[in-house]
Amino acid sequence: MAISLSFMRDRLNSDPLAAIVALLRPRTVLSKFVSGAGSWAVQYPNYGHPSFALMLEGACWLSVESAEPFLMEAGDYVLLPATPGFRMGSDLDALERPTLRVAEATPVGEVRHGIQEDEAAVRMLGGYFLFDPTNAPLLVGLLPTVVHIKANDPGAERLTWIARAIGEESTTPRAGGDAILTRLVEVMLIEAMRWRPAPVHDAAPLAGLLAGLADARMSKALRLIHEDVSRRWTIEALGDAVGMSRAAFAARFMQVLGVPPMEYVLRWRMALAKDMLWHDGLSLGEVAHGIGYQSASAFSAAFSRSVGVSPSAFARADRTTASGDRPVPVEASLTTNNEMGA
Repeated sequence: MAISLSFMRDRLNSDPLAAIVALLRPRTVLSKFVSGAGSWAVQYPNYGHPSFALMLEGACWLSVESAEPFLMEAGDYVLLPATPGFRMGSDLDALERPTLRVAEATPVGEVRHGIQEDEAAVRMLGGYFLFDPTNAPLLVGLLPTVVHIKANDPGAERLTWIARAIGEESTTPRAGGDAILTRLVEVMLIEAMRWRPAPVHDAAPLAGLLAGLADARMSKALRLIHEDVSRRWTIEALGDAVGMSRAAFAARFMQVLGVPPMEYVLRWRMALAKDMLWHDGLSLGEVAHGIGYQSASAFSAAFSRSVGVSPSAFARADRTTASGDRPVPVEASLTTNNEMGA
């Protein structure tokens, strides 16, 4: 099985964030400037792909889905991992009477809202990108619906630089631009996933992969899993590795990450399997061996239960809809309980 091991080498990364971003394979960045003058508000329907915005000048209100609106000010950065429907406007009164708009999928120099001839009171850089369809939903379970990083938050200056660089590269095509954009988006995602919201009194603690990485013992367990996914992990082995009893480790892992330890191992194995089946053309036996299954039949049964289709059917799925809308069921995240089969 040396062939499958060679394909696994690039995927065995002890840094979970780096490993996940590698599977997401971000691509196709489109960015544009958005400005507004006077009193204005717009409403966009659910888009489904990740998008971001960097406020350059002025301020405006943003309301995502039915949540309370918040003010986005100069220097603020917003990432919407799945871009649900949202409203955006100059003031709260205008936000109650938005104009319906649909996002343009073609490059546009600048989108103007409100009074066209007046000098812009608000100006931002907005953009979106696509993920590889095999594991695109992974990010949704790792981040909140809205990541709002204020200008004075840690990491905001780096994100500002990255977003500006993305704007320059995507609006001024140059040799090597696609490769640079891919790396910039990867760095932007990692920076966003490093972000920690300010603690809110009486708010429930965050749960999920990011919370796990902030916990010393759970972080060590996660790194061990990602570094050697084919190992026959048990709760006892992981607990021993981080200095905890079986029961204490299982309870803590569930509390912090929101799923049992072995469920997390299963989900990560299936994410890797989907990536190998879709991109590498490996046999079921090679994939099974690479992620720790003793036989192709055992792997096939686990994959079918988890993903909803057999690995053979998944590998044969139509590539023509590889923009992210292909009709192959995929699990939504590594750390949410309601999206995976038993």
